[in-house]
Amino acid sequence: RALRGEEAGRGAGASPRGRYGSLEEGRRHHPATASAPGTGRIPLTYPELARRSLGPYSLLVTGGIAAMQFGVCLTYLIFVPQTLGACARAMASAAAMPPPPFWAFLAAMVAAEVPLAWIRDIRRLAPTNVLATLLIAYGLAACLAVAGTSGRGHAAADVGRTDGGGSPGNAASPLLGRVLDLPALGDAWYLFVGTSFFVFEGSITLLVPLQEAVREKRDRDAFPRLNVRVQRCIVTFYVIFALACWAALGDGVQTALTASLPPGPLSASVQIAYSIAVVLTFPLQAFPALEVACRAAATVRRRNAAASAIVCGLGVVAYLAIDDLGNVVSLLGSLVGIPIALVYPNLMHNVMCASTASARVRAMNYAVASIGLFATFAASYTTIMQWDRGTE
Repeated sequence: RALRGEEAGRGAGASPRGRYGSLEEGRRHHPATASAPGTGRIPLTYPELARRSLGPYSLLVTGGIAAMQFGVCLTYLIFVPQTLGACARAMASAAAMPPPPFWAFLAAMVAAEVPLAWIRDIRRLAPTNVLATLLIAYGLAACLAVAGTSGRGHAAADVGRTDGGGSPGNAASPLLGRVLDLPALGDAWYLFVGTSFFVFEGSITLLVPLQEAVREKRDRDAFPRLNVRVQRCIVTFYVIFALACWAALGDGVQTALTASLPPGPLSASVQIAYSIAVVLTFPLQAFPALEVACRAAATVRRRNAAASAIVCGLGVVAYLAIDDLGNVVSLLGSLVGIPIALVYPNLMHNVMCASTASARVRAMNYAVASIGLFATFAASYTTIMQWDRGTE
């Protein structure tokens, strides 16, 4: 309703930013919500849209987003010990020494993240996240290099194979041949449903703020088309990267890909680089969820104590689920990610555009929300009931 009022008032100068802009009337209609400094506007975000459309039920959206962010942090606490543990085992094997236990890496990461969780100014995290982005880019490129090298190592085995496991033509491109020979489905194929939604946990909640940040209306109107093209490129890269690494490393590849890399200096550098990147990214991922969870803290000391307790609690859960990363990711995507992506937005659109959306659009929204609700329960139930089959 607020969005419709803003659009109707554009001619009278009520909102120079147009349909997709922040609302000028935020303070008057939503006094409890903080506005952008110096503008009087409330920036449009996923939780803000939920508050305006769903009212008290917006708690489901806010809580779901916080749970998803904490879930990402949980996977980080599993990923780093697994990755560094694999690197340490390779080094210890070469030196004929016993490797350190995985919980030592987990404890070290928790100890490092607790003080970082006290940061309240998100701008202080910018330098570390730039470094993390560079390390991740290096890790992705190096993983593809390892996959390509591993594929060439199987060239001799592919020569002359005509029994369904390859073809003579695959000798020139063994990695491509192994990709073509991959099975269509595995025993734990159902994990893909939740994992696919978990992968896009950032874009689901950041799309509205990103579009809000675009200054020019012309660019803002072009944002949806640009976003579609970007998402297509990302999905294409994911598919190529996953197929290449799966074909090169085999069916035994773990959910934490870096823990499955063959021993070697390049693999070790990737494992260390990715682990550092994840450690540096953890505070940014935890920030919005901690702001929600620690909102009731009256003082900085209490807020820091609550943040520390939450990080330590995530560490305990990570210790218990260290061998279940695939299941944890799938369950989070199924139980939390699917409603955030498919259920809530469609219901919110029907409420906020009740007088402008056509009957066909409203019916499509309800249909997609129903499919999302069914997928939430079906994928979550399947993941829980067949938990052992998705264990590393």
